[in-house]
Formats: sequence, C-alpha cells, structure tokens
Amino acid sequence: MIFDRTIKPYILILASIFVAAFLAGTIAPASVRMEATKAFQFVANTFREVSGGTLFFYLLANNLMATILIMVSGLLFGVIPILAIGSNGFLLGVLYRQMAELQGYSKAAFQVLPHGVFEIPALLIAASYGLWLGAMVIRRVQGKGEFPLRFHVGHASREYLAVVFPLLIVAAAIETALILM
Repeated sequence: MIFDRTIKPYILILASIFVAAFLAGTIAPASVRMEATKAFQFVANTFREVSGGTLFFYLLANNLMATILIMVSGLLFGVIPILAIGSNGFLLGVLYRQMAELQGYSKAAFQVLPHGVFEIPALLIAASYGLWLGAMVIRRVQGKGEFPLRFHVGHASREYLAVVFPLLIVAAAIETALILM
C-alpha cells in the first residue's frame, strides 16, 4: 500500500483538486500556454548543459525541498498544500496541452507520464500529510487533539522517508534521463 489510511481522505481531496486544475490548465488560453512553455523550456535548456549526476542530484534536492516544505507548511492550517497541488496540476495541464498541440497527444502523454507515475504521487502524498497536519492543528486549536503535534509530525516524517523519498529518487532518475535525451 502506497499510503496509510491516515491520509486516505486527504489524498482523495487533493487528487480531485489536481485533476480539476489539470483540466483547467488544458483549456487555458493560448497566451498562458505559450508563456508557461517558454518558462519551462528556459529551465529545461539550462539543465541540458549540466552533467547527468549533477542534474540528478539537483532535481532530487529540488523535489525533496519542495515536498518537505509543502508537507511542513500544512501546519499553517493546510492551505499551502492545497495551493501547491492546484498550481502543479494547472501548470502540468497547460504544458500538456501545449505539447499536445505541437507534437500530438501521444507524444505529449509520453512526456507527462513519468511525472504522473512517480513525481505526482510523491507530491500528492507529501501534500496529503501536510493537509492532515493542518487538520491536526485545527483539532488542537478546537481542543479536540488527543496527541501532541510532534507525534503527528513524527508520523508524517517517517511516512515521508518510507514512501515519498524513494518515489522522488526514481522520479529524479527518469527526469534526468528525459532531459539529457
């Protein structure tokens, strides 16, 4: 099982937000798609000149920091994980639509698929723990929290290391291979 039952409702909520934002991104105006594509190409082109090992560790470190910050920021009542999932879904939808118009839907799906298999689930799980932590903070504020917050943070951190970290390693390896192609 990729996640424990603690975050099941949160992962379902965030997955729904991600899908809705992705679909919204696919119907974004052409001007938005062009700007997002230019920014993405600029970032990708700067990576093309980096050696494979350096690129892998840069991508891994970037994804680790992003997911850790998303998870921990959930302590601020869970708002940031929701925004992070929505913006990631929208941006991926925009990029997918733009690639589909330039290369066709199958090639675009092939380029987006590695993100959907490893990176997006890792992001969803980390954000789900962030949203769960936000719910635990709200319960504490309401006087309903049974355990101290450090207990919940410890649980989320252990699950992060056991599930999210390995997914991000695989995602960084795939992204490195795709960028260097």
